[in-house]
Amino acid sequence: MATIREKGSFQWHAQIRRKGWPRQTATFRTKKDAQAWARNLESEMDRGQFVDRSASHRTSFAELIELYLRDVTDKRPSEYSQVSERSRLERFLREEKELCAHAVINLTPEHFEDYRDRRLKQRVGRGKSGTKLSKTIAPGTVKRELTMLKRVIDYRKRRLGLQINPVNTEDVVRPTVNDERDVRLTKKEMARFLEVCGNARNPWLRPFVEMGFETGARRGSLLGLHWDDVDLEGRTAILRGVKNSRSPDKIINHTIGLSPRALEVLGALPRSEEGKVFPITSNALRLAFNRARDKAGVSHFRFHDTRHERTSSLFEGGWSLIQVMAQTGHKDPKSVKRYANLAKDYLADELAKLDKKQKEQAKQ
Repeated sequence: MATIREKGSFQWHAQIRRKGWPRQTATFRTKKDAQAWARNLESEMDRGQFVDRSASHRTSFAELIELYLRDVTDKRPSEYSQVSERSRLERFLREEKELCAHAVINLTPEHFEDYRDRRLKQRVGRGKSGTKLSKTIAPGTVKRELTMLKRVIDYRKRRLGLQINPVNTEDVVRPTVNDERDVRLTKKEMARFLEVCGNARNPWLRPFVEMGFETGARRGSLLGLHWDDVDLEGRTAILRGVKNSRSPDKIINHTIGLSPRALEVLGALPRSEEGKVFPITSNALRLAFNRARDKAGVSHFRFHDTRHERTSSLFEGGWSLIQVMAQTGHKDPKSVKRYANLAKDYLADELAKLDKKQKEQAKQ
């Protein structure tokens, strides 16, 4: 039988001692809650289904996040992933103190539904004059935050004795995200943009942008590229520690092919003492890139769009899905689909070729 006693105002202490099971204790605001808890645990013990959840009662959500930061975030292979994830989790700790104070066992899907709804309405940013902008948090940002919080709880779910994760997608509906981009420069726009990049004060800008167009590599991968990983004779390069959404704690190195133009660009670059192909900082690149695109009249263009451009051009060149994925490093065909934005006249041109071929066959 459970022992239940009043410790003070709105404090009822419940304790269960049973041979063959670890002692269980908990404190509740009402006697009714304490009795219900005791009945539930004793029933589980009778059925042999008891799971020790004492750790989840003792551990606050804030403590679990701190543990995750130390054991998982700080050990990620990519420095960018470490900084990004730590920034998001530390913001959550600062701004969601009430939610973080909950014991993990007491977290419910309703807590995270409320967080999702509040976050989607949150205003961010300030104008140049100090006035608030009307911009709200993007649905994609909120979706990524919920996924991250789910990973935090999953990390210790078994040890805490949790049967379900309160941030599961089945219980907390994610915001609808439409982040597909269909941004491709015309040949004239691309030529003008590259010309402006070539005239920029930063001598690394044009070769960096050209390598983006030629390889389809991400900005971080190119910034981390070393000469030791470039094989000009073999026409390949190894991108180390590439982004890996499926297993973010696993180091993945990806070998890409180098086009004739990429080989020309790399062959003309000087060798830096530190061994990096592009010895510039991410911030310096961002500032130079933004100035160049504004001057070229393509302010809507992002560096990541060079990855879309390369992926799309490979499909237009007749590459198979397997070949494209081998170059871009995608693991999921669905992800490749988001990057493939075929030119508007591509399908019509292909139909014209097919029509011409059929007519020639009919004459034979």
